[in-house]
Amino acid sequence: MRFQQVFFLLAATVLILSMSVMADVDDNENEDDDEVTLLGIEAESWGSASLYLLVATVLIVGWKPTFRWLRVHGAERFDQEPREFKRKLGVFNRRFMRTHNWLGMSAVVIGTLHGIVLEWHWTLWVGLASLWLLVISGSLMQWKWPPKSFRRGGRLLHMQRTFTVVAIIMLLIGHQILD
Repeated sequence: MRFQQVFFLLAATVLILSMSVMADVDDNENEDDDEVTLLGIEAESWGSASLYLLVATVLIVGWKPTFRWLRVHGAERFDQEPREFKRKLGVFNRRFMRTHNWLGMSAVVIGTLHGIVLEWHWTLWVGLASLWLLVISGSLMQWKWPPKSFRRGGRLLHMQRTFTVVAIIMLLIGHQILD
């Protein structure tokens, strides 16, 4: 992965977080009396939870190059035996990937609930559809029942940074329209 791609995704993540903080500033405290709730929780809180889960999911952009570098240079850097270091790193990577999968699925499900309750603008639904495409294609890589060529196509689709970038941009634009 190129440095520019990593930088762009990290910058987009910072933008999302900063806009979230700016959106939380209330000019009038009395407007919150008629908040929409889902399961007793305000719909805006569902959106915040989805945002944090999405940011945690996108951390894989930084982990993958770090993992590759550690596989090559980590054992000598940390003065450990290479075979044992790579084994421990592999175990950590599998746990990280499992966490990535669950965080991504949770972010999209919670985001969908947030959108249904608040009656979103179409740009937000396009961003969410892009995230669902990423989740489904990522899940195809984990399942054993589809043919290998089908899983390979899912992997290629999941690894496209375009869908992540489109999702983030559309979510940013849509939230700016609604604010």
